[in-house]
Amino acid sequence: MTYDMREFLNPRRVINAMWDYSWIHCHYPGGTYEQFDNVIAELLERGFNTVRIDCKPHLIGALKSLDEEITIPAYPLANWGMTDRDRLHKVAMELVEFMQAAKRAGLYVILSTWNGDSPEYPDIKERLATDRDLFRCNWERTLDLLAEKDLLSHVLYVDLDQEFPYFSPYGPAIKALAQGKPGGQIGVEAAMEEVGQFEQGLTKMAWNEAQLEYVRKLFCEMVPHFQARYPQLRFTYSLTGFFKEVRSLGLQLFDVLEVHCWIHGPRFDNRTGFNTLQKDRGAHDYKDYQRRVDATLQAVRPMLMQEMRNRMEYVCDWGREIAAPVVTTESWGPWWHMDHPDLRWDWLRDWCAECMEVAGGYGFWGATPWNYAHPYWENWKDVEWYRKVNGAFATGSRKDDAVKEI
Repeated sequence: MTYDMREFLNPRRVINAMWDYSWIHCHYPGGTYEQFDNVIAELLERGFNTVRIDCKPHLIGALKSLDEEITIPAYPLANWGMTDRDRLHKVAMELVEFMQAAKRAGLYVILSTWNGDSPEYPDIKERLATDRDLFRCNWERTLDLLAEKDLLSHVLYVDLDQEFPYFSPYGPAIKALAQGKPGGQIGVEAAMEEVGQFEQGLTKMAWNEAQLEYVRKLFCEMVPHFQARYPQLRFTYSLTGFFKEVRSLGLQLFDVLEVHCWIHGPRFDNRTGFNTLQKDRGAHDYKDYQRRVDATLQAVRPMLMQEMRNRMEYVCDWGREIAAPVVTTESWGPWWHMDHPDLRWDWLRDWCAECMEVAGGYGFWGATPWNYAHPYWENWKDVEWYRKVNGAFATGSRKDDAVKEI
């Protein structure tokens, strides 16, 4: 008899939109997230039942008072969470407001953190790196605040450190354990550039023994601590790389296995030149990149899809191995794309629609169409496309029957 743990979880399928830090960066009069109730209603209309957000625990833990205002710096060309000018935000109170709106609407929330900067607390990431008690206390203050407001019942799970170790305060320490590699702190944009640039080789570990032991001790310290303090919640670390390294640790700690599966690999990156692109909302020339994408898909799309299927099978086998349901909240295409005159979305829609259809058959508990499901993207207007791809994942299909010609 085949046991499928997804059938006993609520919801049976997690259909997620990744709203990162955009939900607060763009929460101001005239911003795309001005009215939380409105954008959440639009999310539900498109067939989503879950949203993943940066709940800013590192900053909430540092606040002198829960109604303190901090500055979100101007970044009008940002890929996600663009801000027109420096704006003050009450991050703790706005989190409460968002969570209240989500609860009213019946929307599940995944809490995470990108560990972004704030001018009021410029050294917070460095302090977290050297004080694990502070890391724990900051998350505790955030979760305790939500508990006091009766706002934990719709938390699907807590991702303690987004795409570990790329955005993590502990990333530099892991790098420093690799001979000849620097270990300095990097910002969010620099971390994004590292995403998807994987070490090559099927068996060779990207981490040495010292790095593996560091990560093992960190996970074995953090996850049990939070599971004991909040037994009603689920905890994990999301991953976008180092799958085989973390799997080799043999830890059965994660309540959810959250992995981000991208199209990236030598076949795609070598042909398209993706890694060298200037990635922001500025006036750049992407004609050659789009031409290269088209040529790449014409030449090797079936190979890229087989690579993606291999990733799906690998992570779902890993999930069964550690008895954890598998979720992806950022995935399928390249991690960056843009509303731009030179760039088309048709190929990405087709690619992501096929991946969504296939993922359920491999055993994913949760998935997202892509990491562009925000109200400031032009694609947000295409309600029917979202309903179709989300519905395909919700109903599920056998992996062997999910192949279609596109």
